[in-house]
Amino acid sequence: MRSNEISENIVYNNPLQPVRIIHECRHGEGSGPWHYHHELELITIIKGEFCIFTKELAIKLKAGDVAVIGSLEPHYSFKEAGDMEYIVLQFDIFRFISQDLISYMKYFTEDGRLLSRLNYMFREKPQVNEKIYRYIVEIASEHAQKQKGYEIAIHSLIHRIILEFLRNDSSALLDVNSSIELQKLLPVLEYVEKNIDSRITMEEAAKYINYDYYYFGKYFKRVIGKTFKEYVNNKKMVNVERILLTKNVTIMEAALSVGMPNMANFYKAFREYNNCSPKDFRDRALNRVTPK
Repeated sequence: MRSNEISENIVYNNPLQPVRIIHECRHGEGSGPWHYHHELELITIIKGEFCIFTKELAIKLKAGDVAVIGSLEPHYSFKEAGDMEYIVLQFDIFRFISQDLISYMKYFTEDGRLLSRLNYMFREKPQVNEKIYRYIVEIASEHAQKQKGYEIAIHSLIHRIILEFLRNDSSALLDVNSSIELQKLLPVLEYVEKNIDSRITMEEAAKYINYDYYYFGKYFKRVIGKTFKEYVNNKKMVNVERILLTKNVTIMEAALSVGMPNMANFYKAFREYNNCSPKDFRDRALNRVTPK
């Protein structure tokens, strides 16, 4: 952990959907500490003014403005006297990227990538700011009303936001991976998918493309944006979630079903993915309020 920054633990509103939505009002002057989190963050101002500071930028926002802060990017906020209404959207983009879109994932998740630099887009292209502002407001509305299918609506709107960033990045901060690099990894990705319920090792994965173990690890991280272990564990956690919610099994049985007999490692991986224990996840998911 950085010495003067707080690692914020994001708790999702709905354990089945990796999104945190905050729609609040603030009154008077105030500031928050330096902090960072694994989730990508979008902020929009409905009323008033607000300042966000990163290591490189001071972003002043007024009503109608949008800002983006990247995964693991340290930042803090300051609000002057007066009333302010704002919406914060925080989400783990890895869990919104399906297998066919994986080449885009690293540009939003790679450690050290300062996505706050993308804020130039809102100044240069007001129409992009306006679109994403509308999407965020609509997400907050869907979340508040919780009508039937609201999870699908939120999922779709987040994909639209991602698409706006990719298509309007004139500075090429989000350059797309070489298709050749990704194609090289396809046998590895297929190996993971077919053996997700077994023990998966990087040594075995490297053999599928005849790469040295150490070079493979660096290559996988560069192309995918996550380490091989992170990628495999996240895939396993997706399967565990389904098992916990659809089958009458114990936590240990769920762990064994995805090839994770070491319970200490399993609990650690699950907490890293869901910010809660398997039991808390199951309880929250099965007892949550049914949409209206």
